[in-house]
Amino acid sequence: MSLRLNLYHEVQKQAALKRRDPLKLSLYGMGAIAVCMAGYYFLQLGKSHGLNSELDRLKAEHSKLDPEAKTALKREEELAAKIKMNELIERRIEERLYWAPLLEQLVGVVPREVQLIKISGEIESEITKKCTLTINGISAGTDARGIAEELRIAVAERLGTKYRNVTAKFRSLDDGSEPVALEGKQLPTAAFVIAVDLTWGGEALAAAAPRRKR
Repeated sequence: MSLRLNLYHEVQKQAALKRRDPLKLSLYGMGAIAVCMAGYYFLQLGKSHGLNSELDRLKAEHSKLDPEAKTALKREEELAAKIKMNELIERRIEERLYWAPLLEQLVGVVPREVQLIKISGEIESEITKKCTLTINGISAGTDARGIAEELRIAVAERLGTKYRNVTAKFRSLDDGSEPVALEGKQLPTAAFVIAVDLTWGGEALAAAAPRRKR
Protein backbone atom coordinates (compact mmCIF):
# COMPACT_ATOMS: atom_id res chain seq x y z
CA MET A 1 0.00 0.00 0.00
CA SER A 2 1.46 3.33 -1.11
CA LEU A 3 1.42 6.46 1.04
CA ARG A 4 1.11 9.94 -0.47
CA LEU A 5 1.89 13.14 1.38
CA ASN A 6 0.58 16.56 0.18
CA LEU A 7 2.96 19.16 1.45
CA TYR A 8 1.27 21.99 -0.52
CA HIS A 9 -2.19 21.69 0.88
CA GLU A 10 -1.93 25.09 2.55
CA VAL A 11 -0.90 26.71 -0.73
CA GLN A 12 -3.70 25.00 -2.58
CA LYS A 13 -6.15 26.03 0.10
CA GLN A 14 -5.14 29.67 -0.25
CA ALA A 15 -5.44 29.47 -4.04
CA ALA A 16 -8.95 28.02 -3.73
CA LEU A 17 -9.94 30.77 -1.33
CA LYS A 18 -8.67 33.36 -3.79
CA ARG A 19 -10.75 31.80 -6.56
CA ARG A 20 -13.83 31.97 -4.33
CA ASP A 21 -13.18 35.52 -3.06
CA PRO A 22 -16.58 37.39 -2.79
CA LEU A 23 -15.10 40.75 -3.73
CA LYS A 24 -13.61 39.29 -6.87
CA LEU A 25 -16.91 37.67 -7.77
CA SER A 26 -18.68 40.98 -7.18
CA LEU A 27 -16.27 42.74 -9.47
CA TYR A 28 -16.91 40.14 -12.14
CA GLY A 29 -20.68 40.62 -11.74
CA MET A 30 -20.43 44.40 -11.88
CA GLY A 31 -18.25 44.12 -14.99
CA ALA A 32 -20.86 41.94 -16.66
CA ILE A 33 -23.62 44.43 -15.72
CA ALA A 34 -21.53 47.30 -17.05
CA VAL A 35 -21.03 45.46 -20.32
CA CYS A 36 -24.80 44.86 -20.60
CA MET A 37 -25.57 48.49 -19.81
CA ALA A 38 -23.02 49.67 -22.34
CA GLY A 39 -24.56 47.39 -24.97
CA TYR A 40 -28.07 48.69 -24.12
CA TYR A 41 -26.76 52.28 -24.27
CA PHE A 42 -25.28 51.79 -27.71
CA LEU A 43 -28.51 50.09 -28.87
CA GLN A 44 -30.62 53.03 -27.69
CA LEU A 45 -28.13 55.44 -29.19
CA GLY A 46 -28.53 53.73 -32.53
CA LYS A 47 -32.32 53.93 -32.26
CA SER A 48 -32.12 57.61 -31.28
CA HIS A 49 -29.88 58.30 -34.24
CA GLY A 50 -32.41 56.58 -36.54
CA LEU A 51 -35.28 58.61 -35.05
CA ASN A 52 -33.35 61.84 -35.48
CA SER A 53 -32.66 60.94 -39.11
CA GLU A 54 -36.37 60.24 -39.66
CA LEU A 55 -37.26 63.53 -37.96
CA ASP A 56 -34.84 65.43 -40.18
CA ARG A 57 -36.33 63.73 -43.23
CA LEU A 58 -39.87 64.63 -42.19
CA LYS A 59 -38.84 68.23 -41.49
CA ALA A 60 -37.28 68.49 -44.94
CA GLU A 61 -40.38 67.00 -46.52
CA HIS A 62 -42.61 69.38 -44.57
CA SER A 63 -40.47 72.34 -45.64
CA LYS A 64 -40.93 71.22 -49.23
CA LEU A 65 -44.67 70.59 -49.01
CA ASP A 66 -45.60 73.58 -46.85
CA PRO A 67 -45.41 76.17 -49.70
CA GLU A 68 -47.40 73.81 -51.92
CA ALA A 69 -50.03 73.40 -49.20
CA LYS A 70 -50.31 77.17 -48.79
CA THR A 71 -50.65 77.59 -52.55
CA ALA A 72 -53.30 74.87 -52.66
CA LEU A 73 -55.20 76.51 -49.79
CA LYS A 74 -55.10 79.88 -51.53
CA ARG A 75 -56.28 78.26 -54.76
CA GLU A 76 -59.10 76.55 -52.87
CA GLU A 77 -60.25 79.88 -51.44
CA GLU A 78 -60.19 81.46 -54.91
CA LEU A 79 -62.21 78.59 -56.39
CA ALA A 80 -64.71 78.77 -53.52
CA ALA A 81 -65.17 82.50 -54.17
CA LYS A 82 -65.68 81.86 -57.90
CA ILE A 83 -68.19 79.10 -57.19
CA LYS A 84 -70.10 81.38 -54.83
CA MET A 85 -70.12 84.16 -57.42
CA ASN A 86 -71.29 81.74 -60.14
CA GLU A 87 -74.09 80.49 -57.89
CA LEU A 88 -75.14 84.08 -57.22
CA ILE A 89 -75.14 84.93 -60.93
CA GLU A 90 -77.02 81.73 -61.76
CA ARG A 91 -79.63 82.46 -59.11
CA ARG A 92 -80.07 86.01 -60.41
CA ILE A 93 -80.48 84.68 -63.95
CA GLU A 94 -83.02 82.10 -62.84
CA GLU A 95 -84.97 84.60 -60.75
CA ARG A 96 -84.96 87.50 -63.19
CA LEU A 97 -88.08 88.60 -65.05
CA TYR A 98 -88.28 87.49 -68.66
CA TRP A 99 -90.47 89.66 -70.86
CA ALA A 100 -91.25 87.09 -73.55
CA PRO A 101 -93.30 84.73 -71.28
CA LEU A 102 -95.00 87.74 -69.72
CA LEU A 103 -96.04 89.16 -73.09
CA GLU A 104 -97.14 85.72 -74.23
CA GLN A 105 -99.45 85.47 -71.22
CA LEU A 106 -100.74 88.95 -71.89
CA VAL A 107 -101.37 88.61 -75.62
CA GLY A 108 -103.18 85.33 -75.06
CA VAL A 109 -106.15 87.08 -73.39
CA VAL A 110 -106.63 89.93 -75.90
CA PRO A 111 -109.94 89.47 -77.75
CA ARG A 112 -110.46 90.40 -81.40
CA GLU A 113 -112.46 93.48 -80.34
CA VAL A 114 -109.36 94.99 -78.75
CA GLN A 115 -106.37 96.50 -80.49
CA LEU A 116 -103.27 97.05 -78.37
CA ILE A 117 -101.44 100.23 -79.29
CA LYS A 118 -98.58 100.24 -76.82
CA ILE A 119 -97.19 98.07 -74.03
CA SER A 120 -94.46 99.38 -71.77
CA GLY A 121 -92.88 97.77 -68.76
CA GLU A 122 -90.73 98.96 -65.90
CA ILE A 123 -88.99 97.00 -63.15
CA GLU A 124 -89.19 98.98 -59.93
CA SER A 125 -86.68 96.86 -58.00
CA GLU A 126 -84.89 93.56 -58.53
CA ILE A 127 -84.71 93.15 -54.77
CA THR A 128 -88.45 93.37 -54.17
CA LYS A 129 -89.09 91.93 -57.68
CA LYS A 130 -91.83 94.41 -58.50
CA CYS A 131 -92.82 95.25 -62.05
CA THR A 132 -95.33 97.68 -63.58
CA LEU A 133 -96.90 97.24 -67.03
CA THR A 134 -98.76 99.94 -68.90
CA ILE A 135 -101.17 98.75 -71.61
CA ASN A 136 -102.60 101.27 -74.10
CA GLY A 137 -105.36 100.08 -76.40
CA ILE A 138 -108.70 100.59 -78.08
CA SER A 139 -111.78 98.39 -77.64
CA ALA A 140 -114.64 98.28 -80.11
CA GLY A 141 -118.20 97.05 -79.72
CA THR A 142 -121.68 97.98 -78.68
CA ASP A 143 -120.29 98.02 -75.12
CA ALA A 144 -116.74 99.15 -75.74
CA ARG A 145 -116.19 100.03 -72.06
CA GLY A 146 -117.40 96.59 -71.00
CA ILE A 147 -114.97 94.92 -73.39
CA ALA A 148 -112.12 96.96 -71.90
CA GLU A 149 -113.27 95.93 -68.43
CA GLU A 150 -113.29 92.26 -69.45
CA LEU A 151 -109.76 92.66 -70.77
CA ARG A 152 -108.61 94.17 -67.48
CA ILE A 153 -110.07 91.28 -65.47
CA ALA A 154 -108.70 88.69 -67.91
CA VAL A 155 -105.20 90.18 -67.68
CA ALA A 156 -105.30 90.03 -63.87
CA GLU A 157 -106.55 86.44 -63.91
CA ARG A 158 -104.05 85.17 -66.49
CA LEU A 159 -100.99 86.85 -65.00
CA GLY A 160 -102.09 85.81 -61.52
CA THR A 161 -101.52 82.17 -62.45
CA LYS A 162 -97.79 82.79 -62.92
CA TYR A 163 -96.97 85.91 -60.91
CA ARG A 164 -97.79 87.18 -57.43
CA ASN A 165 -99.66 90.21 -56.12
CA VAL A 166 -101.13 90.96 -59.54
CA THR A 167 -103.37 94.04 -59.78
CA ALA A 168 -104.81 95.59 -62.93
CA LYS A 169 -106.39 99.05 -62.76
CA PHE A 170 -107.56 101.60 -65.28
CA ARG A 171 -105.53 104.75 -65.47
CA SER A 172 -107.99 106.04 -67.98
CA LEU A 173 -111.09 104.78 -69.82
CA ASP A 174 -112.70 107.19 -72.30
CA ASP A 175 -115.13 106.90 -75.18
CA GLY A 176 -113.47 106.98 -78.58
CA SER A 177 -113.96 109.94 -80.90
CA GLU A 178 -114.50 107.84 -84.03
CA PRO A 179 -116.20 104.48 -84.66
CA VAL A 180 -114.39 101.60 -86.32
CA ALA A 181 -115.52 99.00 -88.83
CA LEU A 182 -115.70 95.44 -87.44
CA GLU A 183 -117.27 92.64 -89.48
CA GLY A 184 -118.91 95.19 -91.75
CA LYS A 185 -120.42 97.18 -88.90
CA GLN A 186 -119.54 100.59 -87.54
CA LEU A 187 -119.01 100.17 -83.83
CA PRO A 188 -118.21 102.70 -81.11
CA THR A 189 -114.83 102.57 -79.43
CA ALA A 190 -113.21 103.23 -76.08
CA ALA A 191 -109.62 104.19 -75.42
CA PHE A 192 -108.07 102.78 -72.26
CA VAL A 193 -104.85 102.65 -70.32
CA ILE A 194 -104.43 99.73 -67.91
CA ALA A 195 -101.70 99.71 -65.24
CA VAL A 196 -100.66 96.23 -64.12
CA ASP A 197 -98.55 95.72 -61.01
CA LEU A 198 -97.05 92.32 -60.23
CA THR A 199 -94.31 90.59 -58.29
CA TRP A 200 -92.34 87.75 -59.83
CA GLY A 201 -90.62 84.88 -58.13
CA GLY A 202 -92.12 82.43 -55.67
CA GLU A 203 -95.42 80.66 -55.98
CA ALA A 204 -98.09 82.42 -58.04
CA LEU A 205 -101.66 82.83 -56.81
CA ALA A 206 -104.55 82.83 -59.22
CA ALA A 207 -106.46 86.09 -59.31
CA ALA A 208 -109.78 85.88 -57.51
CA ALA A 209 -111.50 88.69 -59.39
CA PRO A 210 -114.77 87.46 -60.99
CA ARG A 211 -115.09 87.76 -64.74
CA ARG A 212 -117.76 90.19 -65.88
CA LYS A 213 -120.07 88.87 -68.59
CA ARG A 214 -121.30 90.96 -71.43
